[in-house]
Amino acid sequence: MIRDWKMELYWRLPLLLQERALSMYARRLDRLYYGADYEKWCDWFRASGSWTLEQGEEWQSSRLREIVALCATAVPYYRDAWRGIDWKAIRALSDLPRLPRLDKQTIRENEQAFLAGSLDQKDLWVEKTSGTSGTALRIFWPMAMLPRWWALTEVMVRNAAGVAQNVPRAMMGGRAVVRGDATRPPYWRFNARWRQLYLSSYHVSKTSAPGYVDAMRRHGSRWITGYGSAIAALAESAIEAGIAPFPLDAAITSGDTLLPGMRAAIEKFFQCLCFDHYGQCEGVAMAMECREGRMHLIPSVGIVEILREDGSPCMPGEVGEIVATGLMNDAMPLVRYRLGDFAAWAADSRCACGNPQRALDRVEGRVDDYLRTPSGRKIGRLAGFRGSPAIHSAQLVQDTPSHAFLLVRPGAAYSRKDGERVRGDILSRAGDLSIDIREVAEIPKTPQGKTILVVRLADRPEMRETYARLLGQPADVKAAS
Repeated sequence: MIRDWKMELYWRLPLLLQERALSMYARRLDRLYYGADYEKWCDWFRASGSWTLEQGEEWQSSRLREIVALCATAVPYYRDAWRGIDWKAIRALSDLPRLPRLDKQTIRENEQAFLAGSLDQKDLWVEKTSGTSGTALRIFWPMAMLPRWWALTEVMVRNAAGVAQNVPRAMMGGRAVVRGDATRPPYWRFNARWRQLYLSSYHVSKTSAPGYVDAMRRHGSRWITGYGSAIAALAESAIEAGIAPFPLDAAITSGDTLLPGMRAAIEKFFQCLCFDHYGQCEGVAMAMECREGRMHLIPSVGIVEILREDGSPCMPGEVGEIVATGLMNDAMPLVRYRLGDFAAWAADSRCACGNPQRALDRVEGRVDDYLRTPSGRKIGRLAGFRGSPAIHSAQLVQDTPSHAFLLVRPGAAYSRKDGERVRGDILSRAGDLSIDIREVAEIPKTPQGKTILVVRLADRPEMRETYARLLGQPADVKAAS
């Protein structure tokens, strides 16, 4: 089994040293995230929060002209791809359709060509994303973008929900802070520097829920953030275990689709509003839910289009693909980038909260099934697919309580070791599960035409025949339940 050597080293440390290592790492991030220019950018984003719709679009058009000029003159990929296009005519948002759309695979295959000027990767910050389709991707940010990004997050996301960076919190993300095959608590680690209790997303069950909640209580957690599926799994397990509600100031979810049942469980157990937040590691679009339940776009992050397959714009209420042009990244600008997520414009963006920016009616591109382990744990959105850029896309298909298939669509320079690396990462989180790797020509889509990361056949009977043909298995196999 292939694992990350840094994680192996971390896991070999005693618990107290693991927590000290997390705090030391947070100290380093403090300097990058909250150092120079952070307060200046906080003030800037607070001021931008009062923009009218017209002011937001005027600023976007001005910044768009700068980004397009940068791309056309300093980014090798765009210099070639836009040959013959009058890029100087791109003056406003309405001019964007003159430029071609960009997909993830193109970025992966031409990574260096997307860097502006003569920038060296070693001098940039790297964000890794698995993406909705399980596609590994590296995005490079200029270091100066970090304090700006985290000022944006503080003002437009945390403060909008009534919380802040310096308020103790719990986190449920994709980091494997505890070995996947661990069978005894603690299933969490405490980062004292940030007063952040990092709860493992991979060990939640009715049995473990009391320990999770007690840890939050002991460490004074006042809000929780992370994958909606993971937080909901904790809330559901705690309710099932008969634990009294644990009131928090807010829950902020992101990274997967927050379904109504998930929101209901989170708000019932944690006795607070749940704010859904839409964003991605590419940093090209962001939206935040207000107290009225509307998902408002944040114009300073990027320009959002919602398009039909033929590239024409969708009408309000019509679901289409999100195509975004980032306005913050001068090192690796992404123009008309196909995110692989689907959404619809709200028919009316007027909101009682007073925010005049356009609103999304719903975001539908990130519906992932839970992975269930034989011991009863429910694991939400998995981060393991980022293991290799040689993998075009991947999907985990669970057919029995103890077994799953890792479907891999090979990319350029793929070898079996790439698939094994991803499997190893998943097993380090899931633990008690057997996974077989199968290379396939295409990753199956749902009947709605979407690609999802985790498929539990017990919950998707309409897809069993598709996978039976693909995997050579009987369609009536006992699916995980």
